[in-house]
Amino acid sequence: MSNARELALKAIYRINEEGAFSNLVLNELLNKSNLDQRDKALTTQLVYGSIRYRNSLDWVINHFSTRKVKKMTPWVRNALRLGVYQIDYLDKIPAPVAANETVEVAKEYCNRGAVKFINGNLRNIAQNIDSVEYPDLEENPVQHIRHCYSYPQWIVQRWVKRYGREETIEICQNLNQIPPTVVRTNTLKLTREELISNLEQEGAEAEAITKVGEAVNLSNYNSIASLKSFQRGEFFVQGLSSMLVAHVLEPTAHDLVIDLCAAPGGKSTHFAQVMNNQGQINAVDLHQQKLDLIQENCDRLGIENIDTYCGDGREITFEQQANKILVDAPCSGLGIIGKKPEIRWQKKPQDLQQLQELQLELLTNAAGLLQDGGELVYSTCTFTPEENQAVIEKFLAEFPQFSLVDLETEAQNLELTDYLNDGMIQILPDNKFLEGFFIAKLVKIS
Repeated sequence: MSNARELALKAIYRINEEGAFSNLVLNELLNKSNLDQRDKALTTQLVYGSIRYRNSLDWVINHFSTRKVKKMTPWVRNALRLGVYQIDYLDKIPAPVAANETVEVAKEYCNRGAVKFINGNLRNIAQNIDSVEYPDLEENPVQHIRHCYSYPQWIVQRWVKRYGREETIEICQNLNQIPPTVVRTNTLKLTREELISNLEQEGAEAEAITKVGEAVNLSNYNSIASLKSFQRGEFFVQGLSSMLVAHVLEPTAHDLVIDLCAAPGGKSTHFAQVMNNQGQINAVDLHQQKLDLIQENCDRLGIENIDTYCGDGREITFEQQANKILVDAPCSGLGIIGKKPEIRWQKKPQDLQQLQELQLELLTNAAGLLQDGGELVYSTCTFTPEENQAVIEKFLAEFPQFSLVDLETEAQNLELTDYLNDGMIQILPDNKFLEGFFIAKLVKIS
């Protein structure tokens, strides 16, 4: 039987060494385990914390170890990261317990000499953790932020240059917070007030979020899938920033809508709600298994106006042009590092140019799928100019039949005027509910 720390070490290894995604690995390992809810929660905390603070953990390890982290074997460095995370960040776990338990788990994956090395380092760190010093903020802000707040150097350099030192620290702190669970009320079945009441009757805590009429902050629950209200299709888990898209596109009951990158279906199913289950939504994705997930969500939510199409959004065609199109493009995802902390380690600066090319190809195809007078929304869950403003500028230069719609009214209605930039909405992650996000709206001139 695996315990919480062993499962955590397996997950951390796969994420750091094999490039796995944290949510998928965790779900797989936890579903196969027989851990109780308390140990599942501990496993989740250990995994996300160890991934989130990897740079900081490595800084501490390198401060004490005679062998640098990069020179260690994969199981050794990840076991040390797991142990140091507990010692440095979890007050409720005594340092000697964290060291002992981590060493016991490491015995399954490391030889005797490696286990001795892990044990010696963890005990030394536990006794002397307070002696660790980080680079000076004034003398070297990039290295200070990189190691103190745990981000790769290229990201910190970009943010410091664009936002300055203090705002960069604020962004890093906000993205290091454990994100809240935000859900969207399925208004086809009930009101937000009724959903909150149902959730509270199940023992969960729920409160309305003011910016979006369907949004609820959900907390103090065992698991989403175990909630009867979820099983009845009364809500969909969706980030607050993501919910804004439907309120910018504003599809009506008479529209044909195309969602070119639809999985896992959050925005498509939100459109269906706004359209009151009328009109037509064509949800496109490259992978059939992801389309199956959209259909499962539609069945649970009681949505009947979505058809799924397996295809490449850069090439797919339809007989009838759409009134409205969403291109929620694949992107670097830097705005949702809070949910997926491994993104910071997996993305590289060269990815931004490749992603921009893909994003422009999607918009190019969308241009031909949209009828004259139709509206096109482009969105990403990042705040890099190359993937956002630059993409829109290049698209408009190539397609003069499109013009940018100023989102001032929408920004006012959604309490986002601080994030309005040249008519487009560019959200920086805050310390409450908003994730980093970008939304632009274009109209095809008839």
